Amino acid sequence: MTSTKERILNTSLTLFNREGERNVTTNHIAEALGISPGNLYYHFRNKGTIVAALFERYSQNLLALLEAPQGPLTWTIKTHYFEGLLASMWQYRFFHRDLTHFLHADQALAARYQAFVEVVLERGLVIYGELRSSGIIDVDDEQLQGLMVNTWVLMSSWAALVHGLRPDAAADEALDESLMRHGIYQIICLEEPFLRGEAREHLEEMKARYRAVDTTSALLLGHVPGLDRTGSE
Repeated sequence: MTSTKERILNTSLTLFNREGERNVTTNHIAEALGISPGNLYYHFRNKGTIVAALFERYSQNLLALLEAPQGPLTWTIKTHYFEGLLASMWQYRFFHRDLTHFLHADQALAARYQAFVEVVLERGLVIYGELRSSGIIDVDDEQLQGLMVNTWVLMSSWAALVHGLRPDAAADEALDESLMRHGIYQIICLEEPFLRGEAREHLEEMKARYRAVDTTSALLLGHVPGLDRTGSE
């Protein structure tokens, strides 16, 4: 049976993703759960501790995905990594959308996030190193470092870009997920110049797996309330 603490986290995550963390109060969470605010405060003293607990879940989930691979990598294993990244981006999209806000509001969380990113980059370099050893990508050491950093920048900022340009997406789960999937497509485009062997052979298949029907610009700029296509009021 799911504990009250787990129910609070699960409900908070759903509400944060749908409404945005800053639009959700602890009273909203308690009401959605059918519990008193006092019961919620027994488990979490404020909303910030809920965010911190969800970050702990997210970081553990992502770091488990980025465990060092066992043996040579193939393009299908590479797909596994992409699916894991997509699941992370989707499940905890509220955190990426308002990342700067969270880090500025909570120094302890900011320190934990910095340590988390350091580990992500270390493990990512190992994975990209294995991709190079397996003949999946052809990069020198400097390119490998840049590819890893740029991949993380794209992944961690994509949800914020989407949310800023397409605020309507939060209320449309199908659109929201399509936009998140398109973020993986952008990572594939980032890697494309360096792909070799079977990864190059399956490139179009990989692109089709994550690419939306619309182009990136059309997908991101399809609807901006209050603005016409020229950007005028």
